[in-house]
Amino acid sequence: MNRSGNEQVDRLERALAHAHAAQEPPEFSPAWMSSVMRDIRLQANAANATVEVPHLVWRAATVVVLVTMVMIGSLLAWDTERVQTGFFTDTTLDATLL
Repeated sequence: MNRSGNEQVDRLERALAHAHAAQEPPEFSPAWMSSVMRDIRLQANAANATVEVPHLVWRAATVVVLVTMVMIGSLLAWDTERVQTGFFTDTTLDATLL
C-alpha cells in the first residue's frame, strides 16, 4: 500500500477504537442472567447424562463375561459318563454314511 492508504487505514482504526471505547456496556436484566445460567446448567446436566451410558455398557459387559465363564466352567466340568448312558449310546454308526 502507498502512504496515503496506510494513513487512511490508521485513521479508520483510530475511529473504530474511539467508537468502541465510547460505547456503553449493555444492561442485562436479572431475569435474562438467570435464564442464561439455567440454560448452562441444563446443558451441563445433559452432558453428564450421556457419560452414564458407557458405565452401563461396562456393567453389562461384566455380567455377560461372568455368566459366560460360569457356563464354560460347567461345560468343562460336565461328566462325560452321563452322556454315554443317555442318548448317544442308542445311536450307532451307519457304515453307509462313511
